[in-house]
Amino acid sequence: MKNIHLIMMGKGGVGKSTIAVLLAQALKRKMAGLRCADLDPTNATFSGYPALDAKHYDIADDDFNIDPSEFDRLMEDILTSESDWVIDTGAATFLPLMNYLIQNKLIAFLEENNRRVIIHAPLVGGPAMDETIRGLQAILKIGTASVVVWENDFFGPVEKNGKRFLQTAGYEQFKSRVLGLVHLVKRDPKQSEKDLLAMNERRLTWDEALTDPKFLIMSRQRLTVMRREIDEQIDAVEF
Repeated sequence: MKNIHLIMMGKGGVGKSTIAVLLAQALKRKMAGLRCADLDPTNATFSGYPALDAKHYDIADDDFNIDPSEFDRLMEDILTSESDWVIDTGAATFLPLMNYLIQNKLIAFLEENNRRVIIHAPLVGGPAMDETIRGLQAILKIGTASVVVWENDFFGPVEKNGKRFLQTAGYEQFKSRVLGLVHLVKRDPKQSEKDLLAMNERRLTWDEALTDPKFLIMSRQRLTVMRREIDEQIDAVEF
């Protein structure tokens, strides 16, 4: 069965594209022919990484509703390929896309066609935490798709009343659907975080950054440590 990885969240600026980039690189290490798609109508970051070759699909009309003709092109490409996919969706189309998936029973349809849908959802700390929690709850209530939760500490610790996601009642309720958890740890902003931001701003993959002389030796070492920690967590998820 082929896997369709959807990165989804209704709140913008919480790391969806970063998750898509990290996930695509980890999966490309293990498989040939991975396909990447960017559905974000306003900030197509994922397709800005040349090495990942993510195709942009303009699935939204001027009112950010789903354009069926463009979405059909995406579905045609998915269903006629023998590849796994990583698909970065946009915050602006979160609710229309959720409704479109439900109305057309697309998760079940993809499963009937030997494609398993896995939704990757970021949780962040700080002011946006409650909104990402609500987004995750909405995702867990649709269909039967498995979910991978990404705890992104770059905006603050992802804790609610002193509890992380795995300690909450929400996890207990839906744990049969949760394939795994990836924790993006915020490090010293003067060092590791600065290196990661520089890599992302230049739209570089790990491999590109680690061979780029513009990154000093210790910067490349810090990136190597981060890559190892993140890839190990992704590899631990049973896709």
